[in-house]
Amino acid sequence: MRPRERAGTALLLVLWLVVLLATVTMAASGAARSSGALVTTRRAQATARAMAESGVNATVVAIDDSLRALLSDSLARDRYLNALDAGTNGGRSALGSAATDSIDEGAFAVAVVDVSTRLDVNTAGEAGLAKFLRPFGSAADALPLARRIAARVRGDNQPIDAARLTQLSRDSLVRTLLGQKAGVPVLHPFETLDELTEIPGIDANLLTQIAPFLTVDGVASVNRQRAPQVVLDAASGSLIDAPARVLIVSRGWQLGQVLSHEIQALYDVSPTGLRLVRWRERSL
Repeated sequence: MRPRERAGTALLLVLWLVVLLATVTMAASGAARSSGALVTTRRAQATARAMAESGVNATVVAIDDSLRALLSDSLARDRYLNALDAGTNGGRSALGSAATDSIDEGAFAVAVVDVSTRLDVNTAGEAGLAKFLRPFGSAADALPLARRIAARVRGDNQPIDAARLTQLSRDSLVRTLLGQKAGVPVLHPFETLDELTEIPGIDANLLTQIAPFLTVDGVASVNRQRAPQVVLDAASGSLIDAPARVLIVSRGWQLGQVLSHEIQALYDVSPTGLRLVRWRERSL
């Protein structure tokens, strides 16, 4: 091979090597950027969840401390509890500084909802649901809708597994030991209000109208001090003067990041503090 031909071949090999190295470098750079973005996202998610949990813990501590301090003054205790969700309803919450805070590079914001001011879909019964639905449509539509909702709660034509039967039996025994009425078993309860759209006749528009007055987390008792009239008119259980159950909604996020995490923690209210009933989480 002549020198010129050898030089041309070597140059071609060098060019191919440069192209190969450039391709590898670009791939490595892209992988590094993707890996860095993934690490950043996961860090933001972890921080957001930690902040949301911190918000719940701070709120529970604040409420428990206040309830213990007001243990001997039931009227002051009721006033405090009724003011907890004032921030949610456009006023000033009794939580004070516990409602929002920042820790290092994260922050949280908390709202407390008195679910005793809402009608519980799972315990309202057919008659109560029909009364509630009438103001939101025609009277002729209210009763059929109420019947469909109540049928879903009763589990009509729905299979029930062994675990659910065991839970129902245990709950019935506990109520009996506590001297409470057995009540109607809730075989197939609604877990979220969004599930109401599965009922024929309830669309997104109607759900938007009725959702602020409903809950799937309540008890039969309704707080007459703060419940709206449409809920009081439909209530079939006892009327009380302070929350029996509260929902703590805490959102956390990393400062400078758009990702956030929400925790919904449901608590029974006792004279000396809160008792956890249910815990739900979701990333936003």
